[in-house]
Amino acid sequence: MRDAHSIDFDMATDHALSAIIGPVPPPVLFHYTSMDGLLSIVETGRIRATHIRYLNDWSEAETMWNLVLGRLQERKDSAKSVEESTHLSGIIDLARARHLPSDFVASFSEEGDDLSQWRSYCPGAAGFSIGFSSDALRSQWVSDPAGGKPSFVGGKLLKVSYLSEADTTEADLAIDDALQLGAQLHGKKGFFGPISGDRAVSAWISVIAPSYKDSAFSAEREWRIVLSKPHKPMPGRRFRAGKSTVIPYIEVELNRNLDFKLSDEYMIRKVFVGPTPNPELSIEALKSLFLAKGHPEVLVDKSEIPFRHW
Repeated sequence: MRDAHSIDFDMATDHALSAIIGPVPPPVLFHYTSMDGLLSIVETGRIRATHIRYLNDWSEAETMWNLVLGRLQERKDSAKSVEESTHLSGIIDLARARHLPSDFVASFSEEGDDLSQWRSYCPGAAGFSIGFSSDALRSQWVSDPAGGKPSFVGGKLLKVSYLSEADTTEADLAIDDALQLGAQLHGKKGFFGPISGDRAVSAWISVIAPSYKDSAFSAEREWRIVLSKPHKPMPGRRFRAGKSTVIPYIEVELNRNLDFKLSDEYMIRKVFVGPTPNPELSIEALKSLFLAKGHPEVLVDKSEIPFRHW
């Protein structure tokens, strides 16, 4: 089910991720959502991933790109040879061609009971924090809205790093890693012939760009599923009404391996009931829900945050 165009890209990015990405996710990561969101996830085994340009903070799609392009230009301007300058110019041109990202992301947090996230991502008195097994979030399958076979796409679970204009250390390290990757892959055999090192660098930057945010969001301790489909439109696109525009999203089939086999272990480990006037009643209902689904092992607990939204 994997198309030829994605093979070279996955070959480059999978190598890069295994070689470069160090942080191992905690066993459980939390997703803040509404009652409707919780019920949809439990019923379908899927989670929504939204086009990155339509997230609440519109600047997220630009943060990493602008910083990296600026740092690459600075390196080009101070290059010690024509060869190095030409090499960096090629990378910059390719990166600019990818400047409008088409990635889809779903967000999670290491924090399961966090006031700022109850306020930001959950409706008043009806929010939930779903604790997923981090292994269940490694799926790369997108469901078909028409009910056909799911599509395999490029997808990674990445830890978000937080950048500031005053400290570009993280960006510089990412650029160094990308350039090293390009040098390692350049000339190696790909599906369509030798791999271009410059294209590998650009592809790698496009993969990690959505995993960087402004330092103002650092308290969220975020991880993301980042899904992309190089060279082709993302399959399975759906659309929902936003406050001022139609928002594109996809539904990710969770807890599936590369062969689309469902894991024997259930994807949800714990659920926090958000601040609500009737926490005990909500807990009782959720326990009944998971019992009815054959998963009484899911832990259900109430938020300890003293926050009233009713």
